[in-house]
Amino acid sequence: MPIVKHAYPILEHDTAPDGIIRPNRHGRPPLPPVAVLTFFGEVLEAYVERHQCPVLNSYDSEMRRFPVYGTTYGGRDIALIQAVVGSGSIAMMTDFLLGHGVRTILACGGCGVLDAIPAGDVILPTSALRDEGASYHYLPPARHIDLDEDILAILKETLDAHHVPYVSCRTWTTDAFYRETPDMVTYRKEEGCRVVEMECATMAAVARFRGAKFGQLLYSGDILTDFDHYDDREWSKNGSARETLFRLILESAKHESLIHEYCHSR
Repeated sequence: MPIVKHAYPILEHDTAPDGIIRPNRHGRPPLPPVAVLTFFGEVLEAYVERHQCPVLNSYDSEMRRFPVYGTTYGGRDIALIQAVVGSGSIAMMTDFLLGHGVRTILACGGCGVLDAIPAGDVILPTSALRDEGASYHYLPPARHIDLDEDILAILKETLDAHHVPYVSCRTWTTDAFYRETPDMVTYRKEEGCRVVEMECATMAAVARFRGAKFGQLLYSGDILTDFDHYDDREWSKNGSARETLFRLILESAKHESLIHEYCHSR
């Protein structure tokens, strides 16, 4: 298949589905069709220990070995893994999971906010601005990627059922944590972004390329409204928000439409 060439390498795109190294090259058993990725390692570890979740597989990298656990939640078999941080890293983990049989990925993480969203509030990204690198190796260049409408509907249904208020908005996915400059924050806000993180656009792009589904919930962490006095709001210590988001993602992962869709795709 042809390579779409460009003056700038990051905008070149190859439509071929397979690389030389394939994520399922070891022939390991398939994973459940639905996987939950969480950036909250301490929440995942507590859940795994409490429920004695077995290890189904592992994503191995130079950082460390990331076990893929299995759990049964609401009668559904679900894969669980701690997500890695950053566009390039999460692209490989996402492709690995999809290569081993996962068809829907639901993620939960934290984000910075670009306006006055209270700490811990739930964010539902509806689209992501592609200011990162890895998505351009999966999809042709575009400014945004819209998240899957059917997964958004499931997440909204879960949030409403549990009476959880939330903010729906566009997120700014960036590789450059230390380049969220005052002018760039202002510019991204003008484009409709209310939050910023480092993985959403990438995961959405990889899933779209592989014919899979993706959705994510975030919670409001640090705030970037005061350009002279950064406030991290101790976002990584917000245990209540992190546990709540993980539970909501699990509730969404058991949705009957995901199982129905998987059965019809067999």
